[in-house]
Parts: sequence; C-alpha cells; structure tokens
Amino acid sequence: MVFALLLALGRTAAAAAGPTIDPASVILYLDEGRLELEGDDLRNVRVQWKGPSGPGSDVCLTPKPSGKRERCAFSLPHNLPLDVALAWAPAAPPAGAAAAPDAFVPLRPARVIIDRVFPAATTALDLTGGHGRLPLAHPQALAAVDCAQARCEIEDAAVDVAALSGSATTLTVHAHLAPHVFVLRGDAFESTFTQSVAVLHCPASIVSGAPLRRADTTSVVVRLDARCGGDPHALRWTANGEPAQVVRVAKENDAVLALISVGDVEDATLTVTATRPEPDGSVIAIARAATRPAPLPRASLELPGYGIIDFVPTNRDATVHVAPVGGAARLALLPVEGAYHVTSDANGTRLRGEEGVGGYVALRFGYRVQGLPSPFADTDLAIVSEQLQRPIREASVPAPIGPSALGPDPLVELVCTDGHGKAQRIPPGKRTAIPFSRRDGCRVVIHRERFKPEDGTQDLTLEIEVSKVDDSPRADAHVNERMVLRPASEPRIVWIKGVKGQFDRVTVRIAHVADDVRYVGSTETRTSLPAVQWTLVVGEGHFRFYATAAIPTGLFHITAPSGVLVLNFGALSRLTWLDREGHEGLVGLELGAMGIGFASTVGTTTFPPTLAVIGGIGVSIPIGNRGEASQASVNLHLWGAYELRDDYIYTPPNGVGTSFTPTHWSLLFGPSITIGNIGTNL
Repeated sequence: MVFALLLALGRTAAAAAGPTIDPASVILYLDEGRLELEGDDLRNVRVQWKGPSGPGSDVCLTPKPSGKRERCAFSLPHNLPLDVALAWAPAAPPAGAAAAPDAFVPLRPARVIIDRVFPAATTALDLTGGHGRLPLAHPQALAAVDCAQARCEIEDAAVDVAALSGSATTLTVHAHLAPHVFVLRGDAFESTFTQSVAVLHCPASIVSGAPLRRADTTSVVVRLDARCGGDPHALRWTANGEPAQVVRVAKENDAVLALISVGDVEDATLTVTATRPEPDGSVIAIARAATRPAPLPRASLELPGYGIIDFVPTNRDATVHVAPVGGAARLALLPVEGAYHVTSDANGTRLRGEEGVGGYVALRFGYRVQGLPSPFADTDLAIVSEQLQRPIREASVPAPIGPSALGPDPLVELVCTDGHGKAQRIPPGKRTAIPFSRRDGCRVVIHRERFKPEDGTQDLTLEIEVSKVDDSPRADAHVNERMVLRPASEPRIVWIKGVKGQFDRVTVRIAHVADDVRYVGSTETRTSLPAVQWTLVVGEGHFRFYATAAIPTGLFHITAPSGVLVLNFGALSRLTWLDREGHEGLVGLELGAMGIGFASTVGTTTFPPTLAVIGGIGVSIPIGNRGEASQASVNLHLWGAYELRDDYIYTPPNGVGTSFTPTHWSLLFGPSITIGNIGTNL
C-alpha cells in the first residue's frame, strides 16, 4: 500500500512537470507528410514548422498508447525540405491565461524517411549531348552516388552522368543516403538506394498537336533528331504499350519525321515509345502528349441555287460547309467507297453520291492540323464521322421547260403537220391558227433525250383543253395527265384529239408538280404554275359564207300595202367577216328565198302568200351552238324582195283611198330566229 501511494505521487509529479518527448522516437516521413513521436502526457501537444509556403502547425488531440508511452502523429505538407525547422510545445494555455514565453522547443527528427531519391517522372536519361542529368527529389538526402557504367557526380540538385557507353541502354545508380536518412523497403529502413533508368540517346516529340481520343485510326507525327540515325521502319513502336505502325517517313533539315498510326486512343496521355528490335529491345526514344476528345463534326449540304438539302445527291454535286473545330485543326471531307466521292478546288468542297446507290451514309472527315511540315500538310491524323445518317438519293430540280421552249432545242414543244407533211413548230405564248384540215397532225413532243441527268426525275402535269367557238369545252377532248419522266433516248409523244369544229381552240399547258418530296426547293418556288403554254386555233379565214333556216316573226312589209306579215319562213345564205377567234361579225350580207305572208292580212285584204327572193343586210347574234351546224341566232333584217306571185288589187280599208295593184318589189324589215350554220370559210 505504501508502494502504490509512492507510485501515484510519482505520476502526479510527472503530470505537474508537463509532457515529455523521447528524442529517439521522432521520425519524419518526408514524402508522406507525416511526423511521428512518442512520450508522456502528449494530449494537445503542438508541433509547428516553417516551410516554402509559410509556417504551419498541428495538434495531437488524441494520443494513442504505445507500450508504457503515448504516440502522436502530425500532418505536415508534402513539400517540406529535408532540413525543415521543427518545434514543439505543450498544450495551449486556456483562454484568458497569459501565454508562456518561448513555449516552443526545437525538435530534431532522429530519422528522416523518404520514399524516393529521384522524382516519380524520372524514367529515362537523355544522353543526346554526351552527358545527362538525373534530378534529385531530395538533394540533401544523398551523401554519395556511384554508377557502374559511367561517371556520376552530385551537382546542383541533380546527378550529373557522363562517360557512358553509346551502346548502353540502361544506367544503374547506387545512392548512399546521408546520416539519419533512410528509405523504407517493406518494414525495413535502408540507408542505400538503387535504381535503374533507361538511357535515351535520341530526343523525340509529337509535333502534330494533341492526339484525338476515341477516334478512328488516330495517327501522330513524331520528330526524331537526325543523330538517331537508322530507319524508323526498323524500330519497334508502341503507343501506351500497344503496337503502333510507321506509315510514312520524311526528312526535314536535321530531323526525321515519322507518321505513326497509334489506333484507338482512350487515355488522357499518349506515350509513344521507339525501341530497338529484339533481342536488344532497348528504348531509343519516348514522346508524350496530352490527348483531346474527338470533335463532333457539323456539316451542311447545299445545292447551288436551290438551298440546303438533307441528303446526298447522286446526280449532281452538293457543296459541303463544315463548321470549324477550333485552333489550328480543321476537318476535311473524305470519300466513302460505294457511297459517295469528293472533289475539292478553289471554289470549295463538293460531294456526289455514287450512281445507282441507295440507303444511308454518315459523312466521314479527316482531322488535319495546319502548320505541319509540308510532307504531312494534308495528312489525316484521325477519322471522325457524323452522328447522323443521311439518305442517298437523286436530287430532282425543275428542268427549264419554259426557257427552253423559246430556244432552238426545247424540252417540250407543240408540233403540227403543215401542208407539205412537214412538222411545223407552234410557238408558245402566242395564239396560232392552222387550217381545220390539219387538225389531226398536232401533237405534244416531250424530248426526254434532252433532259439532263443532273436535273433528276421530272414530275410533270400535261393539260390539254379543246373548246368550241363559244368557249364551251369539248368534254371528250380534255386531257389532264401526270407524268414522271426520266432522261431517255426517245421522246414521248402525246397526240391531240377531239377537235371537231372550225375554230376550235386548243390550249396546252405543262407544269411541274409542286412536290417538296421530289423537287429540291419546291417550298420556295411555285412549281405548280404552268411552265409553258400554247394556244392553237384550228381554222382559218376572214369571211364566213353559210346557209341557215330563218323564221322571221312579225316581219314588217314597208312598201304599200304596208303591214305585218305574221307567218314567214325560208332559207338564207349569209356572208360576214370572221375575227381571229372565228367569231362571226355582227352585220352580214344576206340572200335567200323566203315564204312570206302566210295567214297575214293587209288592211281588209288578205295578203297573198308568196315566195319572195330576198337580199339585204342583217344583224345576227348567236345564242347557242356558235359555229356549229346547229347554231341558233336572233336576227334583225332589212331586205329588198321580189315577190313571185300573181297580181292582185289592193283596196284600202273603209273605202278611204284608191284601190291599186301592188308591185312585185317590196322592202321588208323585222326580226327572225335562224337555225343552222352550214357553209365554209373564205
């Protein structure tokens, strides 16, 4: 019991004396940024340091037991130098209490543990200039260094290497660490360090810019110093450990340029390595470059004069517009065998689908970088494709039917046979008259042999209308046909039918069908309007001489004895002029025979029915079937007549006046209805 009391008193005294640190337990893990130490009463013990980025400190809040003592671990920056100034102090005084002067006491590590002698990126030694330098991660950590195959010296925070054989491919470096400095190997602390590094006798660099990730057939241009010598084809090339192929080699001044196909790149960094062939296998050169994602190509196709299209045309060139991808890079359209081909000149890039090919295709582009040496100026460093698929089909544009109809080689024309049996071309937009006898020799000729393949399939409507002189249509002669035409070796002929009467008018119209599925740009162009039109009048003559049946009503007998002749009928011949449309003139000369005076009286005397030969003028207005044999007209006549009758004595009514014998000559005036138009044109 007395012993326990003395032990408790000892602990109380130790606690009153403050924390203690075992100097031999202080270990600085320099590369890990950690300081470990052991001691007594370490709760809230503080450690401070002064590093390149300024002073810092850490506190041991919860010590861990380590045998009869306590262990604390402090976090330090990873960039502290080997001779960093460390200090420690007990727990900070409570708030409001006066701080003890010079509370921090210098702390010297008993051991400094480093993870590496050389930086992690040091994998090769460049001896192109005859000597090389290996940078040191902690220059003060090395006491001495030696190399088995060369002369090595520590100089300016690096190991200077010289006098190495030109055939050497690796260099083994033995480093002796300074006192109290160790390298951790497993669970053991070692004071020496050995590392082998590759020897590079040839500097290399990727001069084609950042390689593309996730692109097809990615390639890079590697620049090798001319002192490397040899043929790049004889070397073994790898890209991120995978085999690579030399595509092309060119020389430029004091360098050798090699185009290396590296395939599909997935990593953020591309490392291209050149080694000697087996069995040597030594590394000759290493080149690295950061990669970039493959650009998404954005392109539009345009038919000059017709606007943007969304397909690949097979019968004419389409201009390709490619959006820029930024920097010194650009995308160049590449042909796809069996789908489309590409042409380029000063006016731009154009493509055209292969003839007879259908389906869909994605445009492919070569990734090119400006500023490369001339042998590789137009080299495709990668292949990228559009995300969308474009249909391959024919581009149809409205053929110039209207303009060509006015020229010497019309695409469509109206032809009639002349009096000698030869073809007579009818001009469009102009009313043309032909004899009625040639009515069966007219036809529409569609010259498919003159269609251009680049215009594509033509969707046309042919409309033929035949109307009578009175503008009423002949229903059996109407034609309205839609035709889908392609270029062919022979024309297509459509004969005109249904012309049955003199001065029948034939109207022929040809128009493109307004189909935005077939025609490019039809939404902006009114393709449904007639492209060309002909008007043909079948009949000629300036005068019309014809016979008709007349039924005068209320014919007035002007000469004495005067009066109204109620019932009359007869036959007339009429001569009148014709206009260009075949319409008869309003006034005509008339000659005929007329039965007059049937059931008529003059005064108190019955007018004797008689046959009269008449002649004079008349005004005629057709009211039905104009120009046909059954034409009906209303008329107003003024005739001189010779009455073929016997003499009779006329007695005035109511006995007023003197009776007399009327003459055979008379003057007649009055309206009539005529039916018929049988005659000829003069």
